[in-house]
Amino acid sequence: MKDETKIQNDIRVALSELGFVRRNNVGKFLTLNGVPISVGIKGESDLTLFMRGGEAVFIETKTARGRQSKEQRHFQQVVEKLGYKYIIMRSRDDAERFLERIKNERKGKRTD
Repeated sequence: MKDETKIQNDIRVALSELGFVRRNNVGKFLTLNGVPISVGIKGESDLTLFMRGGEAVFIETKTARGRQSKEQRHFQQVVEKLGYKYIIMRSRDDAERFLERIKNERKGKRTD
């Protein structure tokens, strides 16, 4: 298993209690009949977290030394301009820190 795939899986598990974590497949693939197709948007984040309450977070996973491509930086600019969160995560620890931050923010918003 590739390092980035393991990071993605660890992040998906860690964040699943916040909602639904979707793996965004992007690239060119062959159908069962051998016909090439393109899916996704070039530069799209690896994961999208759909949180309870209607919030979405776009998550790009990278290894410790991984860097965003030009297309990934552009995608980040577009979604942030639309008001969404975009985060680069490099480990399960990053996901757990994000999870704790969200939990703390939600505790602060309670009115009971």
